[in-house]
Amino acid sequence: MTQANAYEQYMLELINIERAKVGSQPLAFDGDLNESAENHSTWMIATDTFSHTGVGGSSPGDRMKTAGYIFSGSWSWGENIAWMSTRAPTGLQDEVLQLHTMLMNSSGHRANILNNNFREIGVGFEVGQYQAYEGAFVTQNFAKTNTNPFLTGVAFDDRDDDLRYDMGEGLSNFTVSAKNNTTGAITTTQTTLAGGYELELAAGNYTISFSAPGFTTTTKQASISTKNVKLDLIDPVGSNTINGTSGPDTLQGTTNSDIIFGNGGNDIINGNAGNDRIDGGTGNDRIIGANGSDTLTGGNGQDTFVLNTPISGGVDRISDFSSLDDVIHLARSTFSGLSTGQLPIAAFHIGTGAHDNTDRIIYNSSTGALLYDADGLGGTGSQLFAQLSPGVIVTNTDFYII
Repeated sequence: MTQANAYEQYMLELINIERAKVGSQPLAFDGDLNESAENHSTWMIATDTFSHTGVGGSSPGDRMKTAGYIFSGSWSWGENIAWMSTRAPTGLQDEVLQLHTMLMNSSGHRANILNNNFREIGVGFEVGQYQAYEGAFVTQNFAKTNTNPFLTGVAFDDRDDDLRYDMGEGLSNFTVSAKNNTTGAITTTQTTLAGGYELELAAGNYTISFSAPGFTTTTKQASISTKNVKLDLIDPVGSNTINGTSGPDTLQGTTNSDIIFGNGGNDIINGNAGNDRIDGGTGNDRIIGANGSDTLTGGNGQDTFVLNTPISGGVDRISDFSSLDDVIHLARSTFSGLSTGQLPIAAFHIGTGAHDNTDRIIYNSSTGALLYDADGLGGTGSQLFAQLSPGVIVTNTDFYII
């Protein structure tokens, strides 16, 4: 079972927009379907194969079952696959949009995307060397089994005010609670790193609440019948909000979970404790998440993100890191064994883990994970310390030890 990343969440939002146009029920993510889709995309890249027939001669339905999805009652499944070579600009949101357009322009693939019988989906978006190209692959696994309908949606900070989810806008770790207005039964879940959620609910009327530290709880109503229902949380109101000015500011968060806006100027922003959301705005900002699992956004300008607390203290997410403009500072007190200054090229590796004894900072370009390994292949193992958007360009020159 895997969790959808931001690119996969973005593709689901594109799919559900199209389904809404024709009156089809919105699709909800399923972790097992996501695992089967991601595994098939990875397998196609690794074997230079583009086919619905997968590892060991498997069919899409076989792979969904292998991943743990249980078909029962009146069930069905379908699969779409597509690929293209990657291209400018930096980042992969354009590739996701183009792959979606390609599938919608194909009658057979469009039929799967719009099929009102399907209730759940997994999306596997992967990038890698395919034949002579760097390819962007997607597998979409659609399914229906004997479940109740789902309440599904995404929580996001609509920075461009288009009322649609875009890369870097997802809000993680919101608690979503559905209280049955008749029985009082409560079902809860949390939004993922990409901001999505899904709740399987019996037919009835529900009071839905979205809550997170530092935000005012938002309450909505939803009626569930026989089909899935989509309910998004857009631009929640922060309860601990700190605003900078148009000039240079030094801003300090509280011990609670804060929302901090630097606005204009070259700001220094320290989140202090709590799970903060910090947006530097314009200017060349220095952003320190400090304790907690923080969401850090530099905004326009050349920004510095400082990671200076113990890894066990939380995982910060940098939503808009750009290798062209930004830099990450790592504290020696946490990243021991590294000398002050630019991270040596031998200490940096792109992959899922260390590949030799000199590797210390590891970037998983498929997931966006930044990992620290204290001894390379020495057996200690790597630890997740920060999260970037998948597919962004990262090199050793983006890191300085302070």
